[in-house]
Amino acid sequence: MPNGRILMAQELRSIVDLTTTALQADSNAPDVVACDDGALFLTHYARLLRAGQAPRLSVLDPRVTGSVSGAAAAIGARSVERGLGHPPIPILFHTAEPAGDDMRALLGRVGRAVHLQRNAELPAEEQSRRLAIAIGKLLQQIGGK
Repeated sequence: MPNGRILMAQELRSIVDLTTTALQADSNAPDVVACDDGALFLTHYARLLRAGQAPRLSVLDPRVTGSVSGAAAAIGARSVERGLGHPPIPILFHTAEPAGDDMRALLGRVGRAVHLQRNAELPAEEQSRRLAIAIGKLLQQIGGK
């Protein structure tokens, strides 16, 4: 039985695909819903919350391209949660940059969020493996298997 659902919007689609594959090595792996941009992420997020099927975790790259950035999607997700009376879902910001002032401000603004910097010098497979490990640890911390 899957360990919930994760919504992911990343600048590099290969990271999403490889992370999904790495997570699927565990029979209790969460379902991963890949979103190509922040707008699609918000659409899925609102529909899932409204249907009572909230994701356990969101993984966002604040710089994901499209009409809505990952940072704006995170802020929008908090607005959707407040509007529906739902507690905040944890967010993992996965970026190529270290946590600077902008990231710290975003973390403070959205709350219940953490930052993980990926190592751009590593192959995408290793970056994805490390992200899958971090996701597994976060899921354990927020409850469940």
